[in-house]
Amino acid sequence: MKGNTIAAIALGLTASTVSAQSGPWGQCGGVQYTGPTTCVAGYSCKYLNDYYWQCIPGDQVGTTTTRSTTTTTRATTTPSTTIRTTTVVTTSASRTPTTTTRSTTTSTRTTTSSTRTATSTGTPGIKYWFSFGDSYTQTGFDPNGVQPAVGNALGNPPYPGWTSANGPNWIDVATVKYNKSLVLTYNLAYGGATIDANLVQPYASNVLSLTDQTNQFLTYYANKPASAPWSSSNTLFSVFIGINDIANSWWKPDWLTFIDTLMAAEFALVEKMYNAGGRQFLISNIPAIERTPMMLADTQAARDGLKAALALWSTTLQSYIAQFKAAHPGTTFWFYDSYTDYNTVLDNPATFGMNPDVTLYGNDLTYAWSNNFHPAVIIQDYMGKRVADLLTSWW
Repeated sequence: MKGNTIAAIALGLTASTVSAQSGPWGQCGGVQYTGPTTCVAGYSCKYLNDYYWQCIPGDQVGTTTTRSTTTTTRATTTPSTTIRTTTVVTTSASRTPTTTTRSTTTSTRTTTSSTRTATSTGTPGIKYWFSFGDSYTQTGFDPNGVQPAVGNALGNPPYPGWTSANGPNWIDVATVKYNKSLVLTYNLAYGGATIDANLVQPYASNVLSLTDQTNQFLTYYANKPASAPWSSSNTLFSVFIGINDIANSWWKPDWLTFIDTLMAAEFALVEKMYNAGGRQFLISNIPAIERTPMMLADTQAARDGLKAALALWSTTLQSYIAQFKAAHPGTTFWFYDSYTDYNTVLDNPATFGMNPDVTLYGNDLTYAWSNNFHPAVIIQDYMGKRVADLLTSWW
C-alpha cells in the first residue's frame, strides 16, 4: 500500500462566514473545509485531526485546543508494531483454468499499543458502529489498543488510520465528517479479507477473514464492556465484504453454486452478530472493480465476465438480506449500492474535482485510484457521504 500522504498536507483552515455556526457534533474546521468555524452555544470546536475539527459539548472537551492556520506536525509513539496488510487480488483472465497472477503489495503498519482503557461513554445520544470488511474499509484498528471515545471516535491508530486510499476512507468520513450524531466506530476490517479462509484462501495466512473479525467482536465487545456499552437500539453493524472472494472465484466452473456457499457463510456470521444483540445492519455489495486499472489491463472478455459476476452477487445478496429479515423480526437492514456510486463518480470526474483521466493512480489526491486496485480519497469520500445519507433514520 502506498504511503499515507497526510503529513505533507498543510492544515488549510479557513475563516468562513462568521455569522454561521456549526451545530452539535458538526464540523468546524479541517483541510479544505470552508464552513462555519464556531459552534452553537454549549459546544466548543475541538481539533480531532488535520481533516476534521468537531463541535464537542463544552463539558466534554477537556483542555481547550486553540485552532491555528499553521501546519502542525504530530508525532506518534510506536512502542510496538502490528503487521497489517493490503492486497492486490489474484484474478483470472477468462473462465478457464489458466490464471494470471497479479502482484501483492504488503505494508508494515506501526500502531500505538496500549491497554484497553475503559471509558465512560454513557453520554446520551452516543451511537456505536461495529464495522467489518477488507482493504476498502480497513483503518488498522486494533481491539487491544486505544478505544473509541468522545474526541477520538475511531480509537486507534491516529485518524485516518492505515487505509488503502492515501487518506481518509469511507468509514473515516462517515464517522466524523458526515455523521448526524456522535458515533464511536470499532472498525475490525482487515486488508485482504475473504468471508472465510476455508472457502476462499486469502493471499496470506495472517489475514483476518470476516469469520475472524466476527470472532474478534464476540471476544472483545459482545459482552458490552465499559469501553463499548452498546445496545441493540443504538448500534450499527456494517459488512463490506466479497471483493477478494469474487475476484478469486468468479471464473470457476462452479461459480453459480459457489456464490450461495459464500452468501450462506456471510449470513451465518450476521446471525452471530444478531445473537449477540445486533438488530441494525448495513450491507454493501461490491464496487465496480472491473473498472480498476488492474482490470483495464486485462481483456474485455474478462471485464465483461467480472461485471456479470458482480451483478449476480448484488442480486443474490439482496435476496439473502430479504430472507434474513423475514426470519428475524425486529431487524433493520440498509443495502448500500456501492457499485452504482463508484460508477457515478467515475462517469462524472469533473463534478467531483477528479482528474478527467479516471485510469490514473498514485499519490495525487485528484486521481481516481491510489494504486491499481484501490480507490483514492475522492471516491471514498463520496461513498462515506452516501452511506451517511442512507443512514438518515439511524443517526
